[in-house]
Formats: sequence, C-alpha cells, structure tokens
Amino acid sequence: MSALQAGNMLGYEVHLACNMDEIDSVLWQEDCKKYSVIAHHIDFDRNPLALKNLKAYKQLKLLLKGNKFDFIHCNTPVGGLLGRICAKQIGNIPVIYQAHGFHFWKGAPIINWLVYYPVERLLAHFTDVLITINKEDYQRAKTFTLKKSGCVEYMPGVGVDVEKIQTMKVDSAEKRKEFGISEKAKVIISVGELNENKNHLVAVQAFIKLNIPNTYYLICGEGPLRHTLQKTIDENHMHERIRLLGFRTDVLEILKSSDLFVFPSKREGLPVALMEAIAAGLPCIASDIRGCQDLLPPQQLLPSAQVDVWAATMQKLIVSENMEEFTNNEIIWQCATKVVQEQMIKIYSEVRAKK
Repeated sequence: MSALQAGNMLGYEVHLACNMDEIDSVLWQEDCKKYSVIAHHIDFDRNPLALKNLKAYKQLKLLLKGNKFDFIHCNTPVGGLLGRICAKQIGNIPVIYQAHGFHFWKGAPIINWLVYYPVERLLAHFTDVLITINKEDYQRAKTFTLKKSGCVEYMPGVGVDVEKIQTMKVDSAEKRKEFGISEKAKVIISVGELNENKNHLVAVQAFIKLNIPNTYYLICGEGPLRHTLQKTIDENHMHERIRLLGFRTDVLEILKSSDLFVFPSKREGLPVALMEAIAAGLPCIASDIRGCQDLLPPQQLLPSAQVDVWAATMQKLIVSENMEEFTNNEIIWQCATKVVQEQMIKIYSEVRAKK
C-alpha cells in the first residue's frame, strides 16, 4: 500500500500487475479506485516451477512492451523473477525489487539455499534498487552485485498505522462478551494463517500444558491446518478455552481486548501481525527468528519448536504483575506507515532522477 500511496503522491500513473484470481476482488476494486490504480491480470503462480508462469511471462512482457513505464516495482519471488527478466530483455526500464523475506535464511533448509540463493544473486545484476525489510536480509543483500549505481535499501516492512492503533478506543468488556469471556479472565491471542509455517500447534500444545484456570486462547486466521488444530483442541477437551476464530475483520479490536500476544511462526520477513500487536500495547512473545528479532528484545524471543519453553513463558507472563515490561511501544514507531511512505517516496524520486 505504501508503494501505491508513494506513486500517487509523486503524480505517477500507477499500474498493478498481479493474479486477480488470488486476491479479494471487493478489496482490490476498492483499493484500485482509492489510489487510481490501473489493474492488469497476470497468471502468476506462487510456485516458481509451475508451467503457468510461462504464460505469465508472456503476458507481462507484452504489458511492458505496450506501455512506457518509468520503472517497475516488483514484489514476491515469482514477480521479482519474471519482472526483472522481462525488464532486462526489453531494456532501459529501472527495476526496484522488494524482498519481503528471502527464502534462504539462517537455518533454512539446504534446498532453499540451493534453489533461491543463486537465483537472487544472479537477478541482483538486473536490479537498480533492492529493498529488504529485515536486518538479516539487508546484510545478505549487501553482498550481492547490483546494476551499475544500484543500491540496497533497508525498509521496516510495509508499515503499520501506529497512531490509529494506539488511539483506537475499544470496549474491551463488550468485545469479550462476543466470545463469552469475562473481564476478569486472561486472554492470549495469536494472529496468522492456519498453516505449517505459522506453527500454531506449538502454542496450542503449550497452552494445553500450562492449563491455568480462567485463561483463554484465541487464534485469528484461516487455513489448511484448521482440522488438525481443532482435533488437538477437542482431544484435550479445550474447545471452550481455545477458540479458532477464523478470518476476522476486527483483529485490532480483539488485540486491544487481550492480555498477551503469542507468535510462534517458523519463518517471517517482518511480521505485520506482530507489529500490530506491539502497536496495540500488548506484551508479546515470538519465535527467535529473522524479522521478529528486529522487533523484540532477546528475552521475548523463544525457540519455535520447544513447547515446554512456550508453556513456561506463557505461564510466567499470565501470572505476572509486571507484564508491561514485555511491551515495546518505542520501537514500533520506526515501522509507522508515515516513515515507510517517506522512504518509498525518496527511493522513487531517486530512481526517477537517475533515469
């Protein structure tokens, strides 16, 4: 969103090329209208080896040939791959690539390093600006060779509206009533798709293990592991106290009505869910991984696979009288939407000046 806003503020005509079948059509239409975006459907597939991407390559190349774009801003691994190849073949189109978390990171499977690392090093040669959103990726990207006069930039994610979240008024007691939870209860919350990477099962098992009375665990998100998680919950007779809430449009309200945010993900770039929880003033604990390490101090970072450690830390915080020590309101201002937007405007202006 910061890219669309930056483009508008600089007076650009902004085009969006993406797979329209994989996004919410209503939200897409609203955003396109709000930011005067001209949208193009391209048959991108997230799997870089999918044959469908050959069609996407042809579609994108035709789009670039048919329009005199000042520059291209690529996102996602496949978008970055095809966008930079097409720009190289057509020639004379500056390229910005924003990596929302390289698929190779410290501790990543060796296959990720064998496949993605050499590709990113090669494609860097076709890149004018490489934007990274966490410090580990930034240090890695600085070892790449970019186009002549190219540069690597660090940007703290896509930005969160910190001021809006912090000043948002929520009737916590009323919100809890929706879930049949009293004001005196303790509420733990996680936000994220129910998939293998988000690692909710570890947190569910930890919550079951600690079993503190009058404590609830809410998980906002939908995904392929819903059945697995629900089965674990039901087998342990915890369906009243662990709730899978599915996709929610009121996540911020639920955050501001909770007591502790838990984020056990295995891999992240710079997690928006965690940033929103910090902005909401919640004490947070998260996996000791790239991205989370940029947002939380070491004492709030846990090994992603160790259920006992999660259970012990959750228990310590739930019974603690000083949970405020686990809030991080100052650091989140570095990730504010305005900060990210100003940096994006600066990058766009510099690319235009070099053209």
